[in-house]
Amino acid sequence: MPVRPESHATTLHDEPFPELLGYPCQVVISSDGQWVAGSSVMHRYSRVAVYRAADLSCAHLLTFSMEAETIAFHPALPLLAIGLDNGDEYDREGGLTLLECGTGHRVDFTGPAWGIDPVRWLDDHTLELVFFAVVNGVDHLWARATVVRENWLGLTSEALDLTALDRTPLDPENPRVYDDISPAQPLLRTLAEGAGRSYDAQGGVRAVAGLGDGRVLATRKHVAVECWAPDGSALWSVPAPSASGGTRIEVAADERSVRVAVSGPDARARTDFLLVDTADGTVRDRHSVPFSAAMSARTDGIWAIRDTYDRSFGTEPPTPPNTQIFLAGGSDRIGAVHVPDRYDLVPLQVRRCPELLYGRSGRSVVSLAPDGAIGTALFSVDAPLGPAVYACDAAGAALLHGRTELVRRDFPSGEVRWSRPLESGVIDLDSHDGALHVLCADGSLVSLDAIDGTVLHRRPLPPYQPLSLHAAPDGTILVGTTAGQILRCPTIRVQGRTDDR
Repeated sequence: MPVRPESHATTLHDEPFPELLGYPCQVVISSDGQWVAGSSVMHRYSRVAVYRAADLSCAHLLTFSMEAETIAFHPALPLLAIGLDNGDEYDREGGLTLLECGTGHRVDFTGPAWGIDPVRWLDDHTLELVFFAVVNGVDHLWARATVVRENWLGLTSEALDLTALDRTPLDPENPRVYDDISPAQPLLRTLAEGAGRSYDAQGGVRAVAGLGDGRVLATRKHVAVECWAPDGSALWSVPAPSASGGTRIEVAADERSVRVAVSGPDARARTDFLLVDTADGTVRDRHSVPFSAAMSARTDGIWAIRDTYDRSFGTEPPTPPNTQIFLAGGSDRIGAVHVPDRYDLVPLQVRRCPELLYGRSGRSVVSLAPDGAIGTALFSVDAPLGPAVYACDAAGAALLHGRTELVRRDFPSGEVRWSRPLESGVIDLDSHDGALHVLCADGSLVSLDAIDGTVLHRRPLPPYQPLSLHAAPDGTILVGTTAGQILRCPTIRVQGRTDDR
């Protein structure tokens, strides 16, 4: 039977404003100083978070499948106006959302064919909207409209029809007027310092790993790899040459070193592979290649890189062979293989595996020997495996993997023992002590019995956009997030089996 977690997750790098995911675009403060609102805008997706100024706790988090380009507080009321634009050149759509911070009352107004950017309060009663449209994907149109109301609180969705507003066309050469907006990140840093905290927006934990003594290794923006003590204090950090930071880490079996893949300032033209001493962050070895490359490794430390630069068809890589294999603990090459078609030999994302596994021609899984010899196909697949982990338990050796469903295959035969569909796609997974832990795109962490696929537990994670997962030697589940937080979640251990589970 499973043992349920006894406590909630604890957090490393616990900075304020994690709901903005390290990408703050605009920050505004209410007139009474009690509320702070921030927007985070990605391509056709955005978040708006409202924080209590007193303790910087999050009161409201709104997500949109559009871009919230501008936000503005009412001059006197704790009322936030949000202008929306879907960014589509041929099927434009926008909207206006009003949020009452004190009560949480929210009302949404949609505007087909036009996006809204910016929104501005002209006075206590007047809201100005600038509409934007694209005709046939070519001609850009702007228009201004104002809405005047005596009372802006408690509105319903029928209170305003955006399509019926009188719009005044604007000069395309000078269409929009923006208020002076303070840069978001310095303002958030100032607010954090006022609360006795820090804010650096260095998120993007694309890889995380726990060590046997409780320390945690992680990558993040501008950082190749960093180390945290069990008590949450920072121990050391190795800087990266680019904002993307480290992309993958492989810890040696003795945990004395870690191999890290790091993109250069131009990811297409350089990738560094660092061997870092886990005691103090000293870089023992650095191997660089003048192209983008993916790293894979065996449990005995032998590691390999594969050229992944997306060239035009027929163009040779800059330094063939395009797959190179290296000795553990250094960068002495012991094998290589050249396969011109980059899709004909693709490294699989498999952790804890005693073999270097590659996908061949998209249909079969092969093992690559240290000298570069490509073995015969181990098994065939109908679709890419997705993230995978090798496990050896009471049911034998297996690969556990998944994209939209989880699968257990005997290894090396590939025979499917069980499969289980998921409600959301797989971001990452790992196994420990008979349990399979799966990080899902819907922000949940699902734990299953690795032998029979029974779901043991499902828990929602904070809305910090999870990126990576690792099961530490003591069973703690580590989750790296886009926001920069590293969550430490209590594990679930499978102690036995009963028919009534």
